[in-house]
Amino acid sequence: MNTNLSLANLPDSLKSDVSAISDVREVEQLTLFVDNTATELKVGNSISNSFHAYDLWSRFMRNNRKHVRVSESPSKVIVDRDISERIEGVTYGGQLGISPALLRGEKEDLLAWPGDREEKVERALIRLASQGKIAKISGKMGSRYAVYFTFSELIQELKSVNQSLNHSELKESLLILKGAELSLTYKAVSQDGELLESNQTIMNYLSAIHFSTGRGRSNVRCVAVLNELMSQQIESVEYKSYYYNRTQSFKRSLSIWLSFRLYRMFRYASPSHTHHFTLVKTMVKFGSLDSDKDVGDRLVGFRRDMTTTMKDLKSAEIIKDYNVQNIKDDDGSIVDYKYTLYPTDKFCAEIIELNKHKVKIDAKAKKISVE
Repeated sequence: MNTNLSLANLPDSLKSDVSAISDVREVEQLTLFVDNTATELKVGNSISNSFHAYDLWSRFMRNNRKHVRVSESPSKVIVDRDISERIEGVTYGGQLGISPALLRGEKEDLLAWPGDREEKVERALIRLASQGKIAKISGKMGSRYAVYFTFSELIQELKSVNQSLNHSELKESLLILKGAELSLTYKAVSQDGELLESNQTIMNYLSAIHFSTGRGRSNVRCVAVLNELMSQQIESVEYKSYYYNRTQSFKRSLSIWLSFRLYRMFRYASPSHTHHFTLVKTMVKFGSLDSDKDVGDRLVGFRRDMTTTMKDLKSAEIIKDYNVQNIKDDDGSIVDYKYTLYPTDKFCAEIIELNKHKVKIDAKAKKISVE
């Protein structure tokens, strides 16, 4: 869809509910959200936005394509995880619950949990939104932010970072993002111990997905309505740019996730600064573990996976080196590993550029709020 979203080209399922559409030129919050072209040209990387705490929480199932027949489903289908994150002086703590989507099957319906594939599709959607494929739609549902695209556009966006999905895989992923439910209960506390936010919400990964009935499978027009938390963070400018192509091009999900995380967390990157993390806690944050008490005999496998990811990050010139220290219990058994990462000059320069961009966007947002 090369044209902007309009009442005329809305999918039929949306037409009766929408009375007005405002594009990025008419909505100040969206003007800020897509204000990244100059920085993208300057650094020669494709820029997208990530939402502050939301995008760092472990919202996806890892390393297993979980489709289960309803008749074979476990008695407990909601996956519970703890949230523990510190971002720019704010500490987030609480619980997160992942409920599966219900998909229509030929003979029996299926439960499907959002996994690595859905995370890639969600990132590609937000990349399209960051390029300007986003609008504010108003009508019976109130005012919502929606990403508009064709299947071919989304497939090309995924191909640009070496990710290949066909039409049916893409449609299923979008249906899982619409059907899967996320429950969040968390508190945000400042460095001084002040309670900044207390939140309890249940929402879908996407609030709605609409497909047009146009001809041609690759040119099906789609409108994906963003969930409440994403919309709220666009409104309050609680997002930060990152390099989509630098983080999303790896073959391994752990490498994709960790590189994305480093761009978000390594805020003061310089050759003299290092970044530290422990393996078990990181695998909980990644989503391979629901709790640090669930490690069992999996530590060796996690160490092997992280070694491969370290090689990926070195090859991509994100880190120039790293070292690992054993963490032992009272009996002298290794129970964890501490990693220290040394950034490359290239990575540090990219972080500096992203920080400048964030300062610029915040200054523009402040000016708008004063006016």
